[in-house]
Amino acid sequence: MTPELRWHTPPGWAAAALVQPLALLVDHAHCELGAASTAQTLIARHPDEPELVDALAALAAEELRHFRRVHRLLRELGGELQPVRENPYARGLVRAIDRADPGALVDRLLVSALIERRSLERFELLAEACTGEHARLGELFRELGPSEAGHARLFVDLAADLAPRHAPDVDVPARLAHWADHEARVVRGLPFAPRIHSGPPAPVDALEEAPA
Repeated sequence: MTPELRWHTPPGWAAAALVQPLALLVDHAHCELGAASTAQTLIARHPDEPELVDALAALAAEELRHFRRVHRLLRELGGELQPVRENPYARGLVRAIDRADPGALVDRLLVSALIERRSLERFELLAEACTGEHARLGELFRELGPSEAGHARLFVDLAADLAPRHAPDVDVPARLAHWADHEARVVRGLPFAPRIHSGPPAPVDALEEAPA
């Protein structure tokens, strides 16, 4: 199951982000590292869940391959990896999870699914906008997009499989809808920056829901 977004990024976001392509690639590289780190953290916290361990070990390895791909392109284009900065998007999502709640693992998996789904949306917008001097970036985003879709589905499937043991009272589709609403509020309220998960380049007056 692929999660649906509750707010769509305005088309002008991609063109604005590409004004600083190297800064965008630096952020992208750190996103890939962060995704690998999240997968490893979940494995360390839940070593007794072999299905989760196997799936997320493979995901972490793939994210690190993506990091190397992004880093290689960054260097080829004359950029350098910079120290990691706080990610206000991820912070706004993860901090809303109640770690004392029995459904915390399910929530963390669903939040991860939405992060991957938002990344897919941004990659698709960037791939379409990357022409001319940005053609190599377009190739990168087209190459990595399908993996984001697969990861989003994987996290939802893991949440559905693990919920009966960890949080039997949790309705996974309803919980996913709750987090999708929260994700929309978080990303829509962020300031714009040349970052994969930044906010819109201009104020948005009203929350737009994705079509059913």
